[in-house]
Amino acid sequence: MPALICALSALAAAAAAIGFAGSLRVAAGSFRREAIEAPASALADLFIFIEPERLLRASALSAVLALAFAIAVLQSPLLACAAAVAAFGAPRLLQAGWRRRYLRQVGAQLPDAMAMLAGAVRAGAALSQGLDQVSARVALPLGHELMLVMRRHRLGVRLDDALREMARRLPLAEVRLLVTAIALAMEVGGSLCGTLDRLADTLRRKHVIESKLRALTSQGRLQAVIVTALPIALMLALLALDPQSMRPLFTTAGGWMVLACIALLETTGWLLIRRIVAIDV
Repeated sequence: MPALICALSALAAAAAAIGFAGSLRVAAGSFRREAIEAPASALADLFIFIEPERLLRASALSAVLALAFAIAVLQSPLLACAAAVAAFGAPRLLQAGWRRRYLRQVGAQLPDAMAMLAGAVRAGAALSQGLDQVSARVALPLGHELMLVMRRHRLGVRLDDALREMARRLPLAEVRLLVTAIALAMEVGGSLCGTLDRLADTLRRKHVIESKLRALTSQGRLQAVIVTALPIALMLALLALDPQSMRPLFTTAGGWMVLACIALLETTGWLLIRRIVAIDV
């Protein structure tokens, strides 16, 4: 009887170990997909091609360097682990910033591209020919997007379907307006040239207003950066001047609670200021 109990206990322990190892593999695979493969795929949509393995090695190296630096300077394992996790997730933050800049560039190029397409159609070219001419003449990154649309169209995809795929890939109101205007012209007819001219003029006015708003709210955005960075800079300065007095902030439970409150207040202030200065046109 004791031997049977021992055997059952060993089997249960082995099953638990196998289940734990499987859970670790699943968690590691999910983390790799979300932290590495998803940013690499999103960067490929921006015509920035990086191998996931290379991105993984760079992220791991950044995490190790951040961990070593935080342990040497802050002498807090908890903050060192937080710094390592933040460094490992940096590719997603970089991808988000690059994507925002990419979309802004595409939106700024669309009015001129619409005017060029209207001129080509008015001169007698078919819609597909006009898009082909515009894709060859317009600057990057919009040129890449239109070239991709025309390449898919030559492979047999309908032109309106290829344009809808571009609209899904580029979540911009300007792109949706362009795709909707072209789709309506292909289905029900009408003056596509006049529609494109009016859209181009409207988008130019919209971009002028957005530029003025960015100039008027630049002080508020700078204030958000200063208000957020000032406590962090002051903490680092005090840590360099008097590390003995600052050590309880990173090594005690009370200090961790203070750091958590600081992080919460900093994040809340940043979001509130960004919400105030974010004016949608």
